[in-house]
Amino acid sequence: MKQLIFLLFTALSIPAYAQITDIELKQKVLNKFQFEEYRIPTEKDTILFYLHKTKNVQPTKLVLYLQGTTPTPDPFFEIRKIKEGYSYIQYFPSDYELLGDEYAFAFIAVPGVAAIKNIGQYNLTKYNSLNSLDYRVFQADTVINYISEQLFELDKTIVYGHSEGAPVAARLGTVNTRISHLGFWAGNALPDFYDFILFERKANLQDLQSDSTTQKNIEDVISLFETIAADSLNTVPANTNEITEYTNKRWWSYAEPPINDLVKIDIPLYVQVATEDESVAVESTYLIPLEFIRLQKKNLTFKACVSCDHSFVKGDKDLWSDIFLDFISWTEK
Repeated sequence: MKQLIFLLFTALSIPAYAQITDIELKQKVLNKFQFEEYRIPTEKDTILFYLHKTKNVQPTKLVLYLQGTTPTPDPFFEIRKIKEGYSYIQYFPSDYELLGDEYAFAFIAVPGVAAIKNIGQYNLTKYNSLNSLDYRVFQADTVINYISEQLFELDKTIVYGHSEGAPVAARLGTVNTRISHLGFWAGNALPDFYDFILFERKANLQDLQSDSTTQKNIEDVISLFETIAADSLNTVPANTNEITEYTNKRWWSYAEPPINDLVKIDIPLYVQVATEDESVAVESTYLIPLEFIRLQKKNLTFKACVSCDHSFVKGDKDLWSDIFLDFISWTEK
C-alpha cells in the first residue's frame, strides 16, 4: 500500500490569545509556512490548492507536487496550543524551501480533508466518493491551468508525483500540454495488484512463507481483483483488510498499467525508484527503461536510489532533499 511522507517542523509563536477563531488559527499556520490558499469551484467540489512563493516576486516557474494518499488521509498542517503560544507542524516535505525566488511551489488538498488538522470538517464520505486517478488528474490539470491563466506568466511548469502521485503525474503528462518536465517517483510501472502478487512471490523466494501459502495468497489477490472489477464504481470501503480499506472505485481507477501512460509522454521524464521500496515492487519498474529503449524514445532519465526505502531513506540518512535538488537541476539542463 502506498505511503505518505511525514516530516515534522515546530516553531513557537507569540503568546496565545483567548477567543481566537479557526479562521485566524488557519491563517497563522499558512503565514508560518508562507503558503496562500486558493479555491477553484467546480461541478463536483471546490478544489483547494496551496501556493508558496517569495513575497513581492512574480515567479516564472511552477513546481507542482502530487503526494501519495492513504485510505484515511491526514491533513497537511497542524497547529497546537501550548503554554508559550502555538506549535506549528507540517506533514509534507519542505522542498519549496530549496527553490529560488523564480519558483512558485504548489500542492493540492485532498477532497473532504481539511488542510489543517481540526480546523474544518473531515468528510471521509466525500473523499471516498471522489478519490480516483481521474479525479486527481482533473484537479491537477485544473490547478495548472488556473495558475498559468490567472496568476503568473510561466515559462516552465514542473510536476513531480510520489507514490500514488506518480501514476497521477504519468496520466497528467498525457493531458496537460503546459507541463515542461515530469517526475515519476516511487511509482509502479505495472498495476498495484501485480505488485501485490510479486511481493508474495518474493516472500516465498526469501523462505518467509511456504509454496502453498504463497499460491493461496496469490489466488486471493486475483480473486479480490475480480471482485473489484465486477463492482468497480463502489465507493464504500469493505474494511476487511489493508487492501479493501480503499474503495473499489479507487483501486479500479489505477488498474491500467502506468507504463501505458509513461510511453505516451514526449517531454523530459525523470523516473526515480528505490531498490528497497516496501510499497512498490522495484523489479517491475525496470520495465520502464526497457520499454523506452524498445520504442527508441530518448526523453527518459531513470535513476535508482540503492538501498533506499519508499521515502528515499537509506539507513539513517534521508535522501529526499538530495533527490529533489538533483531533479530540479535536471530540469535546468
